[in-house]
Amino acid sequence: MNISLRQMRAFAAVTHSGSFTGAARQLNLTQSAVSMLVQQLEQELRLQLFDRSRGAITLTEAGRNLLPLAQRILEDVRQVVDGASEIRALRRGFLRVATSQMMACTWVASILNAFGEQHPQISVRLKDAVADDVVDTVRHGAVELGIGPDRLTGDDVTRSFLMNVPLRFVCPEGHPAYGRASVAWKDLRNERWIGYSNEFTRHLERSLHAHGHDFALNTVSDVGFLTTALALAGHGMGVLVAPEYARSFADNFGVRFIPLRGPAVQREYFVYQRKGQSLSPAGAAFLTLLRQRHGMPRRKLVH
Repeated sequence: MNISLRQMRAFAAVTHSGSFTGAARQLNLTQSAVSMLVQQLEQELRLQLFDRSRGAITLTEAGRNLLPLAQRILEDVRQVVDGASEIRALRRGFLRVATSQMMACTWVASILNAFGEQHPQISVRLKDAVADDVVDTVRHGAVELGIGPDRLTGDDVTRSFLMNVPLRFVCPEGHPAYGRASVAWKDLRNERWIGYSNEFTRHLERSLHAHGHDFALNTVSDVGFLTTALALAGHGMGVLVAPEYARSFADNFGVRFIPLRGPAVQREYFVYQRKGQSLSPAGAAFLTLLRQRHGMPRRKLVH
């Protein structure tokens, strides 16, 4: 069958108004247009919906049986239209984001707070994971957006540059560098390093090699999360390099974040999306806020 909403609206309007003339005024159509729509619906259904005699319009028994179904469909359509309007206006919907556990509870948490103040009716679903899992979380459709450091994406995930994050030397109180304004890489060759991501360690060593440093980190402890690495450093079990956004935990773990020099190193962070997938209004608004809050920092490394 080829039944249209216009036909059902005409059917309901004629029933409500009691005449084709009244229905035409209600629908802002001509009387002949309303009559044609009702006739088309009757032909499609192969049922007579109205008795027409001496200018009077009354529902047939079949019309009375079908009217509640038509009204229910029209109400469902109205709710779809209203729901779409609420989604566009960010008065309804979900924001689904993935990022690393430490970034989730620091920088991203502050952005989500600002987003929530602007759009309090949007439900936020934050997937906090290890950085290596962010791209796969996006790939499998569990989230719309992923935020994390440089990772291979494959053909089904795209990425766009978000910001450069400075990397800092992290050491406990009592370490020779604890009170310094900065520390040079050449003074760190004999340190006992705490690793929390093999990929991050490789990235760090590649960055140093690119600046002419034949530097290998002597890893004495290897953990899965940055928070655990900070805790071990605070207990004097070694030192590490961590992104600047984790500095807010320095006092909790009794460590200090110190700028590095010779060279100063940074890490590129990206926004990841499934290829070909359009963002929801909530996702697009959040991405705009991310870029506004960081002003699209320059990608150039500082030496």
